[in-house]
Amino acid sequence: MADDIELAPYTAADVGVHAADTDLIEEKVPTSFGNVIVGISGDRKKRALITFHDLGLNANSCFQSFFQFSEMSSLSDKFCIYHINAPGQEDDAEPLPENFVFPTMDALAEAVESVVEHFGIKAFIGLGVGAGANVLVRYALNNPKKVDGLILINCVVTAAGWIEWGYQKVNSNYLRNRGVTAFTVDYLMWHHFGKRMESCNQDMVTSYRQYFSRLANPTNLAMFIDSYLYRTAVPITREGTTLECPVLQMVGGNSGFIEESVDLNSKLNPQNSDWIKVSDSSGLLLEDRPDKATEAILLFLQGLGYFPTLNHCKFVQSKRSYTLEPSSDTSPVASLQSSLAAADYDPA
Repeated sequence: MADDIELAPYTAADVGVHAADTDLIEEKVPTSFGNVIVGISGDRKKRALITFHDLGLNANSCFQSFFQFSEMSSLSDKFCIYHINAPGQEDDAEPLPENFVFPTMDALAEAVESVVEHFGIKAFIGLGVGAGANVLVRYALNNPKKVDGLILINCVVTAAGWIEWGYQKVNSNYLRNRGVTAFTVDYLMWHHFGKRMESCNQDMVTSYRQYFSRLANPTNLAMFIDSYLYRTAVPITREGTTLECPVLQMVGGNSGFIEESVDLNSKLNPQNSDWIKVSDSSGLLLEDRPDKATEAILLFLQGLGYFPTLNHCKFVQSKRSYTLEPSSDTSPVASLQSSLAAADYDPA
């Protein structure tokens, strides 16, 4: 049966940090370091899609607004979505004990396996942002048969450099000893929005600045930041061990992690990986330009056989690196088509 998906216009009024999704069913999943909270949306008999969030956010604040965007909400008809929260990052989380040893990035990847086993998931599509993308890459390397595809945003697979290490360490110390300060808010804003914040939607900027300034458990976040800060480089090379599953990488044109995403792209098999830069987006791509992110994700999933037809949308698929450029046409489909036609190919 053909799958019917229509793309509707996206308006700036749709941005902002949303309240918790009351339709999500939350379940505690035991892991080697305690329980993690997983939010579940959809019929568990359907194919699985697993998300993992970035620093300073959780499953709700990182993904809820995007999945409520009209076209992405239709995925619930095709997938059961499992939103994994890192320890102590979920809404209304209790402060983690002072002696709690926060899991490393590799241990968080093992927690993904605990979730997979707990729910009896045979294989899944992964969607990760920032630190969460790093976790899912590690999992896919160790469990290639269980990952049908990865969608990665602002993904970094190298160890932290000296500049990142310095800023993140100061940020972590402030969170532990002083709570949320102007410095920590500014750093989180840069981490998510990237460069030229003044050109971003100011309602969204204000919404996230207020959200970060009111974080309830700064010490819990400090532990997550330290785990990401002390991450090891992911052992991945194009000539050696690389991801076997198809990969879609996306990054905003103003993101602070463009070079890092290009570095990962150079380590992937060009035959089953795509790299997209949305030039008119901040680093907070899913929130800033959900229309273009949706187009790219639906194309990616269509290529994997999930959506054989997209009614009223004559998408053009491409198996090369390309850049989504802004278009004067207000139609998301026309914008994507013209962008692909004028694509810049990066052989890296």
